[in-house]
Amino acid sequence: MASTEPLPSITIVTPSFQQARFLERTIQSIIGQNYPRLEYLIFDGGSTDGSVEIIKKYADRINFWVSEKDDGQSDAINKGLSRATGEIVGWINSDDTMAPGSLEAIGTYYRAHQDAEFLYGHLNLIDADDHIIRRLFAVQTNAHELIYFNRNLFSQPGTTWRRRLQERIGLLDRSLHYTMDCDLYIRAAKATPLHFIPRRFANLRIHGDTKTKLMKPRFDAEHKLLDERYGARSTNRIVKQFFNLRRRMRILRCLANWK
Repeated sequence: MASTEPLPSITIVTPSFQQARFLERTIQSIIGQNYPRLEYLIFDGGSTDGSVEIIKKYADRINFWVSEKDDGQSDAINKGLSRATGEIVGWINSDDTMAPGSLEAIGTYYRAHQDAEFLYGHLNLIDADDHIIRRLFAVQTNAHELIYFNRNLFSQPGTTWRRRLQERIGLLDRSLHYTMDCDLYIRAAKATPLHFIPRRFANLRIHGDTKTKLMKPRFDAEHKLLDERYGARSTNRIVKQFFNLRRRMRILRCLANWK
């Protein structure tokens, strides 16, 4: 029997800077889902590449937007999360997109699982022209695994959480510019069980200007900071191999349920 309860309100924040090439596709992927209780916020860092004109084109479907200098991506996201009023919150970067129907699937899950405070799923890795490069399978995880083994069992687009959880664990660490999502996930996992469903929620774009490609040494340096912050220690090679084998088995189980 279908629930008579309304779907929860969802706030999506998009931080952006000089991403006019992709921004319109990001906006369309979110507002085009016509989720009935969507709050959409865009925080642009003062772009001069035509991004503002794109935002203005959709201003009647955007609840709030601003284009002003900020202190980086984490700062822009925090501004949005601080302003959010939705029961469920998350962010989508201005070069990524949400998968069709994902907002309804997210809202439906939270409505059916009132205890769930954090939800994530699969992704597609896409190129600059929206072609699928490969599927990125997420797996069920927890704080221990995120700290000691792999902080990339799932990626940021399409990950959402209840605002009440955010009020307990806080916003992003603004001192982190490359692993702020990993830090948030660890704090979330230490505070509540992470919920996962084998469904694609979003598309992660890889292109020549992405931070992942350009700043790998800085990513690595920030992961070392997280190692120190959360007391991660060197793990026996055999233990790591066992963990990776178990992860592959989880992925295989997901294959049959891919949506």
